[in-house]
Amino acid sequence: MFYADEFGFRLNMTRDYARAPSSERARAAVPFNPGPAITLVMALGLSGVVAPCAFEGAMNGHVFGLYMAEQVIPQLPANAVVVVDNLPAHHSEDAREALEAHGLVVVDPEDVDDDEAVADALNKPGVQVWFLPPYSPELSAVEECGSKVKALVRGAEPRSVSDLIDAMGDAIGQVTPKNARGWFSDAHHARAPRLSQRDATGQGAASSQAASRKEDTG
Repeated sequence: MFYADEFGFRLNMTRDYARAPSSERARAAVPFNPGPAITLVMALGLSGVVAPCAFEGAMNGHVFGLYMAEQVIPQLPANAVVVVDNLPAHHSEDAREALEAHGLVVVDPEDVDDDEAVADALNKPGVQVWFLPPYSPELSAVEECGSKVKALVRGAEPRSVSDLIDAMGDAIGQVTPKNARGWFSDAHHARAPRLSQRDATGQGAASSQAASRKEDTG
């Protein structure tokens, strides 16, 4: 399994937090002009980052489809599953047409509404692109990877596009397989169902009643 996502960068990025001597302010200078928006798109597998690509501007369906088909998929094993979020560009007709034109199987949660449909989709040959449920970034391992890369880039404080690209490369180089496995584990645990407070209270009460009945009959 692989996760793919994009992250935005500017030329006025700096650390969010800093330390200073007691009673003194931590100060930093940043450009007033943020410069062009630079998008970094990348995939993440258990061994680390796959196919990082930076470009000026925002992601759109056409770029996403070509990126996935021409840069990500050739580096993946057969029958791999790539998980992406619900950015509108990912759902666009341009993206879907580009993906399907290159033989990819696109699976949208809205298209599979039961376990049998999910099983049928998984049995289709070839690389598959699956969408996360809405509003669920905690299920994507690449989100934590992007956070690490952004934090390292902020610390580098690049002030030109070339410096920013170099800082991205340095940051990506610091992503280790151990990092990737930890982020995959976090995403796996996030998928575990959580009891609501009402359900937890109800289960606790049921357990107490069962224990009382056992004592009465014991």
